[in-house]
Amino acid sequence: MSKHITTFKGWADTFRVDLEALKAVVESSSAAADARKLCAGSLLYLVMRLDLVPDHEQGIGVLDDVMVMRTCAALASSHDLGTLPAAAEVALGRMANEADQVATFLGASVADKFKAYCSKLAETTVRGKSAATVIADAAVRAALYQDIDDEAKKSVPVIITDAADAELRLRSYFEHKLGKGAS
Repeated sequence: MSKHITTFKGWADTFRVDLEALKAVVESSSAAADARKLCAGSLLYLVMRLDLVPDHEQGIGVLDDVMVMRTCAALASSHDLGTLPAAAEVALGRMANEADQVATFLGASVADKFKAYCSKLAETTVRGKSAATVIADAAVRAALYQDIDDEAKKSVPVIITDAADAELRLRSYFEHKLGKGAS
């Protein structure tokens, strides 16, 4: 049962690389607007005060962030990503492929709701910033990137002592916030 937590914890280790890949799409004028907004939405999620799992939640508070990043990368990959730096292309491809593991962990019903939730991030406003303004305005992007850096400085290493308990708690947050059962 703990294989998912081990995987998700590993994703936290690639956070900075993954963040830069999402930023590359947001900043790419050759990428489709929908792809850019999905990636901007995932970045906005990182600074959302009331996200799916509270950031202070022991050991699992950052795991929803990396799960959102992967799901949004997969959604964005269904659109034209334009020309990106090679490192960003590799990271986005990896994240998009890893999104399947999120769906497996959550189960079909909750995974569908999570995917819909991630899609809606492209239309969500966080701290006065929408995905549309993030992709359109360099000053708004810079402010968002600063907010993300400030939040990242507050984060602590992911330490999980009981993986089975962590999986149970993580799944419970998703089921509680998104609803369990048929879509």
